[in-house]
Amino acid sequence: MPSGLRGTRCPTRCCCKNWVEVPALPSSLDLPRLILDLRADLRRRFQFHLDERQDAFRSWLVTTGVHEYASLYNDAALARWLRRPSQFPGISMLQEQVWQARQDVQAAHPLPDDGAGFVDWFYRHGVGEHGLWPWLTPAERQRVCLQEGPWQAQLLQRATDDLLQAEPPLPATQRPWGVNLIGYAYGQLGIGEDVRMAARALQAAGVPVCMVNFKPGNDVAQNDRSMHDCVVSGPGPYAVNVFCLTAMEHGRFFAEQGPRQLQGRYNIGYWPWELGRWPDAWAQLVHLVDEVWVSTRHTHDAVAPVCATLHRPVPVHVMPMAVELGPVERGSRATVRQRWGLPLQARLMVFTFDLNSSIHRKNPQAVVESFLRAFPRSDWAPEQVGLVKVHPPRRRHAAWDALKRLAAQDDRLHIIEQTLSRPALLALYRACDVFVSLHRAEGFGRGIAEALQLGLHVVSTHYSGNVDFCSAPEFAGRVDLIDYRLVKVRPGQYPFGAGQVWANADLNHAARCLRGYVLRWPPGRSLPRQQVPEGGWPLFQAAQAGLRYAARLGQVRAGLADADLAWPAV
Repeated sequence: MPSGLRGTRCPTRCCCKNWVEVPALPSSLDLPRLILDLRADLRRRFQFHLDERQDAFRSWLVTTGVHEYASLYNDAALARWLRRPSQFPGISMLQEQVWQARQDVQAAHPLPDDGAGFVDWFYRHGVGEHGLWPWLTPAERQRVCLQEGPWQAQLLQRATDDLLQAEPPLPATQRPWGVNLIGYAYGQLGIGEDVRMAARALQAAGVPVCMVNFKPGNDVAQNDRSMHDCVVSGPGPYAVNVFCLTAMEHGRFFAEQGPRQLQGRYNIGYWPWELGRWPDAWAQLVHLVDEVWVSTRHTHDAVAPVCATLHRPVPVHVMPMAVELGPVERGSRATVRQRWGLPLQARLMVFTFDLNSSIHRKNPQAVVESFLRAFPRSDWAPEQVGLVKVHPPRRRHAAWDALKRLAAQDDRLHIIEQTLSRPALLALYRACDVFVSLHRAEGFGRGIAEALQLGLHVVSTHYSGNVDFCSAPEFAGRVDLIDYRLVKVRPGQYPFGAGQVWANADLNHAARCLRGYVLRWPPGRSLPRQQVPEGGWPLFQAAQAGLRYAARLGQVRAGLADADLAWPAV
């Protein structure tokens, strides 16, 4: 990867404080290392700590990996290594890697005895079969084009195409001003909602915007078409990219798609993260961006130390996200409760999370335990209080089964074993009284923010990203922030959790807050709905988030006049 991968220096400097010591980063992205970080199957297959398996991994990169990871063709360090002489006279390292990967070729052309025969096979067949054209020198490309064989016509056409596309990528200053948002445009998950809300915020601020859809895993539903008209096919045309993805998914985008979308643009990573320290495996990904946006101070304090270690530090800006509800399924409070078999007069507490994500981070057991402490079964009847859990797992899950067994013994615990549409889920929230989140860590806390937008009272752990908005003056009396103690993340509880800490909420404090809120009003009547300003809380409005984005982007635009973000050719 060229050392100029990140483009140009930012026109401003980040004002991060209290940076902690972190290891120095390499001067550029290590793409083979990134691919291994992305692929547990490759780590198992090649046992990378063994020297002889490193050779096998390199052969895989050259002969197979390039078909999955287009950026390998643009990796300068790999290209230089492949041009080196190999252990066999007259054979390049590129040729040796192909020979090592092909047992049939080894049998037909043993080295070093049949070097001439192997080289002839390589140019006649190997280049075409394994897609090696981008790694060839000009002299080798000429030889291939003159070599009669099954691939000659196709490679001659490739040579012609290369000549026609020889123009270097446009610099950002010659591209139309605007933002290409890259993320899960259709994904029905929190980070998909992040990119859609970012698009609405930019539109509200009058910033030209388009969306580049990047597909998540096959187990994620992709049916949210609310921003379909904003999605483009192919690379986004504008001068600025904003990647609304985790840093590792940003790396996967680059590895799979190649550098085309990033070239000649100002690249911003709008990266979420939940724990207090940035994962070591993600540290090198700062080479993909010119600056980082984060939604909360909690994430800022995790990533800023890494961004400060570069020769030209990467600025980190806190950019709170928009949280607007969109359509909410119609129906009165009573109608929605009747639909789901919930008691009409009970004070209902609701919590929801996807059991397919992290049960340890979301900590649903704490919610159930605090409810049971607040409302002993001997004193509180099902007509008085209830706890509602929404969202079943897509496959059998021990924690879900345990919760169902507990609910079978306590008819105040209500489980809705369906995956609801977003409008239906928001309507269910609105039919309840209190939203409970005793998480151990949150990057932002979109569900909590949505509950506040709906007028629910919130009981939430006083830790991590949600504290930014839960502590806002406008939510005084609407949010109970629960005491906690920091504990170590245990092995297997969360990705990149080794050596990290997170919060265990004080369940007695949570129980007191739940009971205290319910007892504010006499029994036998529904709790009053808390009023929300017309159009929602300004803190969360897309127009307000858009103004923040536009202000920072205006600074970027002013700084681009002296910049040249066209990356050097590989």
